[in-house]
Amino acid sequence: MPVSTSFRLTSEKRPLGRRWWPVVLYATFLLVMVCSITWLLREQYVAEIQGARGRLHAKSDLVVELVERSFSTTEQVLVGLSDLFDTAGQPIVMKHSDEVSAFLRKRGSGLDFIDELFVMDTAGRTIATSSSGASGPPELWQEQSPPRFQSSTHSDVLITPLYWSEQAQDYRILMALRLRDASGEVRALAVARIMPIKLDGMLSDIDLQSGESIAIIDSNGRLVTRKPAAKIRLGNVIAAASTTDSFQDGEGPWEYSRASRVDGKHRLYVAHRTDFVPLLVISGQGTEELLAGWTQRLWALVFAGLLLALLGGWLIRHILALWQAKEALRYEVIERQKAQEDAMSREARLRALIGSMQDMLFVFDTAGHFVYIHAGDESMLLTPKSELLGMNIREVLPADVSVQIDVALSDVESTRAPQLVDYCLELGDELHFFSALLSPLVYEEHGELRGVLAVVRDVTEEQAQQVQLRIAALAFETHLGMMITDVQGNILKVNHTFTRITGYIESEVVGRTPSMLSSELHEEEVHQRLWGAVLEYGSWQGELWSRRKNGETYPQWLTISAVKDECGQCTHYVGTLSDISESKAAEREIHQLAFFDTLTGLPNRRLMLERIDKALASHRRNEELGALIFLNLDDFKQVNEALGYQGGDELLKCMAQRLESVLQEGDSLARFGGDEFVVLIGELEASTQVECRAAECVARTLLDVLEQPITLAGQTLTVTASIGITLLRNDVTADELLRQADMALFQAKSLGRNMACFFDLEMQERIRQRTQLEKDLGQALGNEELFLVYQYQVDEFGKTIGAEALLRWRHPLRGLVPPSEFIPIAEQQQVIHQIGLWVIETACQTLVAWSQSDMWTTLSLSVNVSPKQFHAPDFVQRVDEILRRTKAPANKLKLEVTESLFMDDHEDIRQRMIALKSLGVTFALDDFGTGYSSFSYLKRLPLDQLKIDQSFVRDVLDNSTSSAIVASTIALAHTLELDVIAEGVENEAQRAWLLENGCHCFQGYLFSIPAPLDQGPETSCA
Repeated sequence: MPVSTSFRLTSEKRPLGRRWWPVVLYATFLLVMVCSITWLLREQYVAEIQGARGRLHAKSDLVVELVERSFSTTEQVLVGLSDLFDTAGQPIVMKHSDEVSAFLRKRGSGLDFIDELFVMDTAGRTIATSSSGASGPPELWQEQSPPRFQSSTHSDVLITPLYWSEQAQDYRILMALRLRDASGEVRALAVARIMPIKLDGMLSDIDLQSGESIAIIDSNGRLVTRKPAAKIRLGNVIAAASTTDSFQDGEGPWEYSRASRVDGKHRLYVAHRTDFVPLLVISGQGTEELLAGWTQRLWALVFAGLLLALLGGWLIRHILALWQAKEALRYEVIERQKAQEDAMSREARLRALIGSMQDMLFVFDTAGHFVYIHAGDESMLLTPKSELLGMNIREVLPADVSVQIDVALSDVESTRAPQLVDYCLELGDELHFFSALLSPLVYEEHGELRGVLAVVRDVTEEQAQQVQLRIAALAFETHLGMMITDVQGNILKVNHTFTRITGYIESEVVGRTPSMLSSELHEEEVHQRLWGAVLEYGSWQGELWSRRKNGETYPQWLTISAVKDECGQCTHYVGTLSDISESKAAEREIHQLAFFDTLTGLPNRRLMLERIDKALASHRRNEELGALIFLNLDDFKQVNEALGYQGGDELLKCMAQRLESVLQEGDSLARFGGDEFVVLIGELEASTQVECRAAECVARTLLDVLEQPITLAGQTLTVTASIGITLLRNDVTADELLRQADMALFQAKSLGRNMACFFDLEMQERIRQRTQLEKDLGQALGNEELFLVYQYQVDEFGKTIGAEALLRWRHPLRGLVPPSEFIPIAEQQQVIHQIGLWVIETACQTLVAWSQSDMWTTLSLSVNVSPKQFHAPDFVQRVDEILRRTKAPANKLKLEVTESLFMDDHEDIRQRMIALKSLGVTFALDDFGTGYSSFSYLKRLPLDQLKIDQSFVRDVLDNSTSSAIVASTIALAHTLELDVIAEGVENEAQRAWLLENGCHCFQGYLFSIPAPLDQGPETSCA
């Protein structure tokens, strides 16, 4: 056997060296061929690229020269503008601008790309322009060029990149030149506005090959012109900022290759920068067209190389096939010898294998008799080996085991497939577990079953290991803390998570009981119920407090499970535990979010309502007195607008801290949202009078602490608040108590800022009536409850010259409601806009009716306009629509406005008044002197008349101050050429005094009372 093996190995190695040399030769040939083709293609590629770069440089140089020549010609035109100055450098004064324009047009007539010429002084003011109409300096020049050109000392010429001209509605380029006198001092600036689109003609005569392109861009990457033309327009950015920046940093020219931003084609580019013009000339050659011929040669060479490689490969394959056929005969002889040797070797190995096996082997015949027996350890046999041969399995094995084997043998006979049987036997005093694999022994020719082979293994140790593995898997395949104990509760094993949670390592707890982790916060009864559930149900889970190694107590979620064997007996206990400190903290955070304000940390509305309910219940049960304070910061919106929302939040937190600092331990402070705070005061004195004084004292303390100056964002602020107070009562709920405090707060705000008011039932009734009045007012216009009355105006002779329309409301239940009561409500509820427009339209209809009578056609009609209505964005438009719709004479409509209209945004009000004046409407300033009086707006606003307020007219005979104010008002009106009328004239003495002091128009009860327009006005008053 050793001799034949040596012969075989030698015969196998001998042809290998001869076989490899054709392959090596062929691979060398392929390598040389590939290197040659690669070198040839590379040289041709370099030549193509170098040639293309040379052509692009030549064309770029040509375009640069054309561009510089064009701008040099423009520079000469600008130099020629010095003829506009005399020898002393002073501008020649031309009386006719047409002559100047003609001179400039003549200078620029030779260059069609010059759009317009300008001559400006050194301050940027236009002296002359080639445009026939008035034209100022170019937009870009106004914004940027004068300071930059004046500060530049490098050149007398300035050329800008492309910019958008609003005058030309297109992109333009500015070229400016300093004009100096004989002494070299700059006297003026000559500026040419150039049309870049005219530069297209420079590129039209340049021949381009296939794939070539030429573009001119400015220093910002915007397109000036391009050949061939593309969809992208003049002024669009076609070069990235990084590209233009790199061009500015070097001298150039530059070469680069990238995809075009115009058509997306990849090109080889050459960029040239002009010497004094901020333009770049970029020539490009498409790589696809440039390398078209090179690509064709590439594929031809690749095809030829592949053909040669295939031919060589075929030849090598043929040579190797001949060698393989020659060696096949030699291998056949060797394989026959090898088969004989392998058969002998397998038989010997099989005997050795069976002899070394620890498993037991049994061969049964079809009747179940032992035919062959192998047992490495004969102590595993129930009967000695010599006695077993020929015995039936039923005679040897216990009845239950023999039944299992009989069933398995029947299955093997019927299915011809191996069967696995697990069983256990008592050998001596020990229980052993066995696993038997029964395999059929079949004749291969006929398929007849001639016996069964049984391979039996003792798996007692494996069973024990599987139990341990199940326990280990349950303990360690989890992120929870694990603890395994025996039936007596002694700890056997813990995992790393247990150590991380408790702080105890495994060696410190093994052998001890879990009671070492007890926090002693639970009574013994809790532990008894726990183990009772484990014994009854096999498991328990719940929340317990435990103790770490460092003594810290913590909440944990504990699960205890009983581990049972196949017989249902408990063998171990497994405990899983997790630290729920974070979830407890999350619960506390959720509680904080649900019941406390996130900004200030104070209780929120929900928690305060609960505390109010408890206080009311205590008040009913124990008659404990208390009060509820509703506090609102004054003008907090203005603070937010001045400091921003962050500053407003800081102010709220500071105010909350101040309020808390002055409250007693039994008081509760809450933030209801925005700038509203609620204070619940408890344990007041046992009498209503004392209770009120105590609540008022607390409110005053709160106002005082809030009023102290505070510095935020570098600004010192003084914050005030308004307070509403209500006392706890038996017959109210928490919501009703809050509404009462809110009503009192509203009353405090209506009386002024920094005040506190108590709620009373009369206040509630007033607010209820006001609320009902607000609701009714919203329906009054639709129900035709509003109507106009008219009070006539007369001149010094008693002749009626006009009237004032006054609004009245006839309520279906209350009768006539005073205007002083419902007009403020209308302004607050925003219904003043609809009501005001109805009043104007009704007045216009009255004017139309008057215009149809010769007796009344000269009368004017005054209408009061609310400032809120006047501020409406569409007020002017709506008045115009009313005038057009009613066809009323606009010059007879007089709108009366008050001084409060001019408190803010004077210019916007002025523009609105001018727009209304353009319609023909006139204006009267009502109640002059009672509000915001300023001579500046009297001068600027288009007023027609001043109305002296009746409060001054009433005291004109008895009060020297009132008489002085009225006289001054009359004199001021005459000075400003305004009409003046006095309202509220009630007796002849007042009329005489007014007439003596220059007032010739009057209105008041002396002449007429406000009345409905049942008939036309009298032409004179009795």
